[in-house]
Amino acid sequence: MVDIQKQWFAARTRDKQEFAIRERLQRLRVEHGVDLEYYLPTRTVFRQLKYRRKRVEVPVIRNLIFVRATRQVAVDLPNKEGVALFYMKDLSTHGMLVVPDKQMDDFRFMMDLSPDGVSFDDASLTMGSRVKVVKGELSGVEGEVGTVSNRTYVVIRIRGVLTASVKLPRSYLKIIG
Repeated sequence: MVDIQKQWFAARTRDKQEFAIRERLQRLRVEHGVDLEYYLPTRTVFRQLKYRRKRVEVPVIRNLIFVRATRQVAVDLPNKEGVALFYMKDLSTHGMLVVPDKQMDDFRFMMDLSPDGVSFDDASLTMGSRVKVVKGELSGVEGEVGTVSNRTYVVIRIRGVLTASVKLPRSYLKIIG
């Protein structure tokens, strides 16, 4: 049953190959009908060229892309299709790291809403209770509460991959246990 269920897998790419991998996955999906989804968190920055500024899309997290497919399709991508993906390992099971759908949905929602307002791997956050955002644009997102210098953050963890946090007022949060 698990082999036919689609799951999110975290994968590493070679240095500066995120967009090439994204294009390759899109081509496999459209031209060859491979049943998969992918997510590459990006943001837009302005680069100063010699005489002008240019808008450029850059990955938020270097060398990381998420793939949603069945386990067999995910394994076939690097082995049969030649896509240069290196799946992250779950240290407890020693298998491919599976990202739960709820965590991935919350992370994608946070990134789509405001990629510039999200910070990653902030070790200075003191972790607290599990909370759910009940107001504002992030309503419905679940995570942990963190504080730094009397500022409240909601922290989303994708175990073994990343920790992302966004600043919110305390009144927007409800403790869920």
